[in-house]
Amino acid sequence: MFRKRNYGYVPRTVCTPRREDLEHNLQKEICTFLDYQSAHLPMLYFAVPNALKFLSTLKDARRISAAYSKMRAEGFKDGVSDLVVLVNWNKTLKIGFFEQKRPATYKTSESTGKRIINTAAGKPTNSQLAFLEEVRKLGAYGAVSYTLDEFQTHWREFLAS
Repeated sequence: MFRKRNYGYVPRTVCTPRREDLEHNLQKEICTFLDYQSAHLPMLYFAVPNALKFLSTLKDARRISAAYSKMRAEGFKDGVSDLVVLVNWNKTLKIGFFEQKRPATYKTSESTGKRIINTAAGKPTNSQLAFLEEVRKLGAYGAVSYTLDEFQTHWREFLAS
């Protein structure tokens, strides 16, 4: 019930996942899935660092603006997908861009006993949708996933395309 700290005892708190952690957990599951796939396929995948969400923790408009300007000069683009996958499939290089969004969470209504939405699913921004449209125009694969099952469906479509 209590855990010891250097300066005394504090009550133990139960941490519930923050909204952004749901997207993080989804991406971890997808990366585990891709690690298993890489044992059977010649492939490479990597995450695109999106440091802008961490810039908001600076709480200093000048520092945020300076960091953003520096990132833009180094090639940062708005809307770039979270994961990029390269697969050598039948001697053809396939490129996929996969965006992960926070899945909806559900709870059971105490009055009706029915399942209701607790938090809505995340939505792609206009810049993310525009980026995925450009990806498709170039002949690559692009998709947005909210669950691991949905990603696996996109993965099969990507390999079949």
